[in-house]
Amino acid sequence: MNKLLSLTLLTATSALTHDKSPLQEPLLKDASDLPWTYWPECYSNENTTEPICVFSQQDFASGRGIFIVTSTSNAYKILSKPAFTNPSVLSRVNNHANPPFEQHEFPNGKGRGLIANKTLHRGDQIFASTPLLISHPDAYLLSEKERLALAHRGVATLPPASQSLFWGLLDHFKGDPVDDRINTNAFDISIADEQQHVVLPEIAMLNHDCRPNAAYFWDEATLSHYVHATQTIYPGQEITITYINNERARAARVDNLEYNWGFKCSCSSCSAHPALVAESDARIAQMGELAEALDDWSSESSATPEMAEALISLFEQERLFAGLGTPYKHAAEVYASFGDRWNAVRYARLSAEVNLLDKGFSDVDVLEMRRMARDPELSWSWKKRVGHERPAVGCGHGHGH
Repeated sequence: MNKLLSLTLLTATSALTHDKSPLQEPLLKDASDLPWTYWPECYSNENTTEPICVFSQQDFASGRGIFIVTSTSNAYKILSKPAFTNPSVLSRVNNHANPPFEQHEFPNGKGRGLIANKTLHRGDQIFASTPLLISHPDAYLLSEKERLALAHRGVATLPPASQSLFWGLLDHFKGDPVDDRINTNAFDISIADEQQHVVLPEIAMLNHDCRPNAAYFWDEATLSHYVHATQTIYPGQEITITYINNERARAARVDNLEYNWGFKCSCSSCSAHPALVAESDARIAQMGELAEALDDWSSESSATPEMAEALISLFEQERLFAGLGTPYKHAAEVYASFGDRWNAVRYARLSAEVNLLDKGFSDVDVLEMRRMARDPELSWSWKKRVGHERPAVGCGHGHGH
C-alpha cells in the first residue's frame, strides 16, 4: 500500500477526541512510512472533498517544528519541497542567535517592534524564518469547533520553544487565544499553486510602515520568509515592512489597514499635513499613468526613456524603495526598445537586484532582467520602438542606485 493511501485510511479512521492531550499519545515510532511525529487528527463533512487533518513534525527545520492543517494530498505536496527533502537548503534560515536587531517597546500604544543594532545596507539579510504552521483555507469548511480543535492540537504538538514563540504573538481580536493569534499574524502565501496561511513569529514582530525600509518574500522551495533591507538602516532606527499594497493613495491604504489589521495607520506618510498628502496622492496617480504608458507596446505608443526616468524619480520621492524593481524594469525595456544597450543593461541589473529582495530568488521578473542584462539584443523588447520619435535624453545619472 502506498504512503498516500495508507495515510488516508489511517487519518480517516483514527480521529482523536478533543479531551485527550496529543502530548500524551505515542510518537509514530512504529510507523516508519509516515513522516509525522504524532498521529494526525482529521475531520470531514459534506463540504469537504477530503478529510482536513493536522499533521505535525517536530524535527522540521532542525527542531523548530511545524504543523500543517490541510488535506492528505496537499500535505504530501508540501512534503515534496526541498525544505523537507533536502534540509541543507535551510542553512541560512532560522539563524536568530545573533540578530542585527533588538526588540523594543514603543510608546503611545504603538507596541513592540524591532530596531537595528548595526548598520544594515540594501540587500543585507535581516532574518529568514520557516513558519510554525501552514493552514489551508479549506479548514474553514469544517465546523468552528472542529477547526479550532485542529489548531489547538497543532500548537500543542510544537516543540516547547516554538510553543513559546507562538504564545508570545499578539492577538488583536480577543476571542479564542489560538485562533486570534493566527488571524492577527497570518500571511497569505502559495505552495504548489494552492493558497495557504502561514504564521512566522519573527516577521510578526515587524511593524507596518507605508514607506518601509525592508522587504520580504516567500520562498516556496525552502518554505521560508526572507526579510532584507531595501535601503541603509542605521543603528537605533526601526525596521519596518508594509503589510499592504502601499502604491496607493492614502485613503485606500488607511482603510485597508484598519479593516484587515485593526489599526489606523500613523506612519509619517499617512499622518502628514493634508497638503503633503495631496501631493503624495498626485504623485501616486501619475505613477499609474506613466506605468500604463510604458506598458503600451502598440504602434501608437508614446513611451520614451524620459517617462521611465520620471517614474523612477516619483518612486524615489514617495520612498517606495522596495518597489523600484518595477520602474527599473520599465526603464530597461524602454531603453532596449530604442536600441540603447548599456542603459538597458544598467536598469536590468538594478531591477534584478531590487526584485530579488521584494519578489524572491525565482521570480519571473528577476529571471527576465538577468537575461536582458546578459544580452539585451536577445530580449523581446530590443529595438521595438526604433523609428518612433524620441527626444534627446540624458543617461539618468543622479539616482545613485
